[in-house]
Amino acid sequence: MTYLIDTDWLISYLKGRRDADELLGRLYTEGLAISVVTYGEALEGLADLPNSAAQISQFESFLGTLNVLPVDVEIGRRYAAIRRELRRLGQLLADNDLWIGATALAHDLSLVTRDRHFERVPGLRLYQMVR
Repeated sequence: MTYLIDTDWLISYLKGRRDADELLGRLYTEGLAISVVTYGEALEGLADLPNSAAQISQFESFLGTLNVLPVDVEIGRRYAAIRRELRRLGQLLADNDLWIGATALAHDLSLVTRDRHFERVPGLRLYQMVR
C-alpha cells in the first residue's frame, strides 16, 4: 500500500467524477487503502441519497478492491500526539480528520485529499496533484 484515500476523493469517485476515477485508477497499482473512519463518513453520506441502496452496493463492491484499515493502538498513539501538538499550536482539526491523518502516519501512507488543513499535521505526506 502506498496511498490512503480521504473521504473527499472517495465520494467524488462514487459520484462518478472523471477526475477521481482517473486519479484512483492511476494510483491503484501502487496500492490504495481507506481508514475505517472514511468508511463510516462515506456510508453516512450515501445513506441519505435517493438511490442509497444502489450507491451503498457500489461502495461495498469498490471496498473489495481496497484495504480498509481499522483503528488500533498505534493509530491511537499517533492521534494523541497529533492532537496534543495541534492543540498546543491552536490549530486543531476535526477529530475524524485527525484519525485519518493518524492512520496515514501509522501505516506510512501518503494521504490523497483536497483538504489543505491536513498540511498542519506534522510529518504527514500528502499526495500532490500534478496539473
